[in-house]
Amino acid sequence: MKVSRSGMSSLAKKFALGIDIGGTKLRVGLVSEELELVDLLITKEHRILNPESLINMVADCISQLIDRHQGIELIGAGVGYPGPINFPDGSTFSYCNLLSSEWNSIALREMIKCKIGLPTLLDNDANLAGLAEMRLGSGQNLSNVVYLTISTGIGGAIFIDRKIYRGFLGSAGEFGHMVIDIHGGECKCGNKGCFMSQASGLGLEKIIKESSSCSFLFSNQEDNDDYVKKLLDLAISGHPSALEIIQPLADQISAAFLNILHILNPEAIIVGGSLGKVFLHLFSPSINQYLKSHLPKELIDQTRILEAKLGDVNGILGGAILVFDDLERR
Repeated sequence: MKVSRSGMSSLAKKFALGIDIGGTKLRVGLVSEELELVDLLITKEHRILNPESLINMVADCISQLIDRHQGIELIGAGVGYPGPINFPDGSTFSYCNLLSSEWNSIALREMIKCKIGLPTLLDNDANLAGLAEMRLGSGQNLSNVVYLTISTGIGGAIFIDRKIYRGFLGSAGEFGHMVIDIHGGECKCGNKGCFMSQASGLGLEKIIKESSSCSFLFSNQEDNDDYVKKLLDLAISGHPSALEIIQPLADQISAAFLNILHILNPEAIIVGGSLGKVFLHLFSPSINQYLKSHLPKELIDQTRILEAKLGDVNGILGGAILVFDDLERR
């Protein structure tokens, strides 16, 4: 999506901040009331930080945006967090895709609100990405949808009659922690064989470290290279060894889709995330064949697997939508 810079010409408009605390990148964006992304800052340095340091980084990004667009009216911030949250009280659960051990039961919404001095709303990052896809992307004409993001981790969002279903506390849609192999590797949540531990960027990192074939593929590479990207680039180009290494992921993704379709019967599964797009490109024929073989004809004929349209800014746009929707309800 094109990022424009409206500057001083938009002083009469209201703006919201969308803050996407991703598993790999921190994105802070300025969004107009027309849901146009006006400006954007991205950093990769946040993942190792503790809550206080990360919030300071967010506040610094916001200050930079305000300096670049002086005089605008900011009405609030919508924050996406890479893990389950207690939505009613704005606190974190005991695990997430950040590396610091200090994120257990943090009152994150209140901490950010106090730091930046703006009304602040907190939600799971996949919920916000899915919300943007429902309003502006692949889900615009749909009512009952599952949004699934596959990137550093795996998350999801459930939409029933176009409204987010968050569950009792707010942690519904954590499809990454759906167990698809009871003998699989250990996940950050403490269980074994979670979808995320198998088919996410984190799972691929583990596969690369443990695979002798990967050692051969990357024997001449630098230690700081992005091995996950290199492996997927090789697979896309048709490299036999790379395809053999990642082929088991097709079965795991197919099984996850099957579970989602049986349990929730959505009109569509919208797949986002940097790895989600690649996996659809590589595995769509085998996924479709698997689903056709394991689902009633009536169900598979009327259910679509769609690619997300908004790319890596959907979390920012979803955060802003959360803020503008809250303003309308006041």
